[in-house]
Amino acid sequence: MNSNKQFIAIDLGSSSISAMAAEMQADGALRILGLESKISDDVKHGIVEQRTGASSKVIELKKLLQNSSKIQDISMVSVGVGAKSMKLMPFSVTRFILNPNYVTDILLEEMLEECKRNFQLSNLAVFDIIPVSYYLDGVCMDEPAGQAGSQIKGNYNVVVGNPLVKENLGGFIDRTGLVLEYSPLAVEALSTVLLDDKEREDGCALINLGGTTTTLAVFSEGVMQQLLVVPLGAKNITKDIQELGISEANAERLKCLKGTALESLVEDPIYVQIPSTLEAQQPVKISTKFLATIIEARLDETLQPIFDVINKLPFELEAGIVITGGGSKLNNMVDYMNEKTNIYTRFGDHSDWLADHTDEKYFDPCYAQLVGTVLLTDEYRKEHPIEETVNEPEKKPKLPKKKISEKITQRVFNFFNDENKLN
Repeated sequence: MNSNKQFIAIDLGSSSISAMAAEMQADGALRILGLESKISDDVKHGIVEQRTGASSKVIELKKLLQNSSKIQDISMVSVGVGAKSMKLMPFSVTRFILNPNYVTDILLEEMLEECKRNFQLSNLAVFDIIPVSYYLDGVCMDEPAGQAGSQIKGNYNVVVGNPLVKENLGGFIDRTGLVLEYSPLAVEALSTVLLDDKEREDGCALINLGGTTTTLAVFSEGVMQQLLVVPLGAKNITKDIQELGISEANAERLKCLKGTALESLVEDPIYVQIPSTLEAQQPVKISTKFLATIIEARLDETLQPIFDVINKLPFELEAGIVITGGGSKLNNMVDYMNEKTNIYTRFGDHSDWLADHTDEKYFDPCYAQLVGTVLLTDEYRKEHPIEETVNEPEKKPKLPKKKISEKITQRVFNFFNDENKLN
């Protein structure tokens, strides 16, 4: 890198792999230097299944970024990690305090290591260990280091998953000749830029509606309390529409332009005529009312497990629900969430983290994870300067949050202009 403040972040999506070059400014705002994407089917549900294909695309993206961002010596990258196999499991560790008779940082590190070993023995990969609370001689405290006592108990939320997620990630990055600098949880990268400290403290549900997975992360008392990944996403809606006899491309375009998340909101339905995929077949006519029925049914199936978790929470989501991801751009998604949960819902907005005069195309929610990955890597690099050997961090960096504004950026499409005509 030309500067300790320049970063490369990669998002391993189910339909594309994207790479962002960015620079952290002195005022803490992020200046995007370049962004490149390649269509890809090498990643399935967060696991790199085709290492050769994924590595060749990242090598191509590196070359493209070198041109667009003017960074010639790209050698390190950070990758947000998320997969359908991930789940959050509680675990407790109790230790007697002998000599010295006060809690040391070394003792706290040993307790974290015990957490990790416990799950590794069960053939699970540990992606993060989140301290929830400590009890020193029965007294609850957040920062026990330096406090005197005879016995300490630590309660943790441990994020675990399929070991292949880590193994294949490292394997394909090795093939690129790049160094994996940092690999934060994708959901933590998102929460970094979409939630503030008060929302994490008061209780908030973050829902990422991706292409092949939908992820729920629930925060309360400042930490993640629940994690659920549903192996269904926006692509499943597209496939349902495609079964009406139209191409995948037209099904996706129809969903985005004329689809809606709630059938009850279609008051004046119209018919849309779309070419059939069968030769010599009449064009397919689809009612926007029927289209909404298809979409809402699939959304219900996808989100019901998430609603079940939210309904069983032992605390209130005082800060409501925040939605993000490509699926969140579906028309009337906030109305859908409000009706199904009766909980205040808003769109995630990461634009406050970006430098002034940033192109508005980067406000799109599909870039939130990349922005969050860069911010977390910046904090990680402060603790692990790039001159040092880069290893997997044992401690998750703490990033100071700033208030996210409530503004919502929406693109307005003209269904009848030349660019949006159905093929």
